[in-house]
Amino acid sequence: MLSARNIAALGFMTFAMYLGAGNLIFPPFLGYQAGENFLSGMSGFLLTGVGLP
Repeated sequence: MLSARNIAALGFMTFAMYLGAGNLIFPPFLGYQAGENFLSGMSGFLLTGVGLP
């Protein structure tokens, strides 16, 4: 059984992993920089940000 301290630590780590600054800033910036090539930018981001880790 996990203690309240361990549950809080896991909650904060999960929050930081999914909603960290890199995940909030990088995808819109990548889409802006890609312009008309947004499909290749999106597929590259999904491959490296979702598929590889």
